[in-house]
Amino acid sequence: MTGLILSFLFFAVLHSITAAQWFKDRVVGLFGLGVYKGFYRLFYSAVSVLTLLPFVYFYFQLPDQPLYTIPFPWLWLFALVQMAGLLGLVLSVLQSGALAFVGISQLIDYMSGRDVGQGSGLGETLVVHGLYRYMRHPLYTFSMLLLWANPWMTRNNLILTILISAYFIIGSYIEENRLTSDFGESYSRYKGTVARFVPYIW
Repeated sequence: MTGLILSFLFFAVLHSITAAQWFKDRVVGLFGLGVYKGFYRLFYSAVSVLTLLPFVYFYFQLPDQPLYTIPFPWLWLFALVQMAGLLGLVLSVLQSGALAFVGISQLIDYMSGRDVGQGSGLGETLVVHGLYRYMRHPLYTFSMLLLWANPWMTRNNLILTILISAYFIIGSYIEENRLTSDFGESYSRYKGTVARFVPYIW
């Protein structure tokens, strides 16, 4: 259990450091703005995956025990909610630019000599269309929906769900500070009219 929690904290801390503006400024100072724009998002994605591997290892090595199972027919309701979460997650990635989300678009632009553009690394402009019109963090919202609607909850799944949800909530504040710095008044206006996780119903 200790290894599982520590490995997730290692991922969360390193993920937050590499997303911080002071760290990005240091990279720009070392390698230049052009290299940063072309390579950093892909580097960031690779580091995120690699630092998550120890957590995945401990997760599957840790002995588990069932907590509850949702019975039929309510099982289908939970399954539908999970499907909605998965669909929303995929749409969120596509609407933010799937290739840009990973960093491939930036690399292609850099290698071809085109201007990579400005922004926080997800693309040239602030994404406010599609699902982003209704919630500021649809990736987090639908990920948590997918996790919490699990009809076969085990102890390890619950720990995983709590850790990831806590990181999403804390990370959303860190991310919004960075986006406000990147996009200024445009993001402040967006933040003032669009909900963080759950769309406004009025």
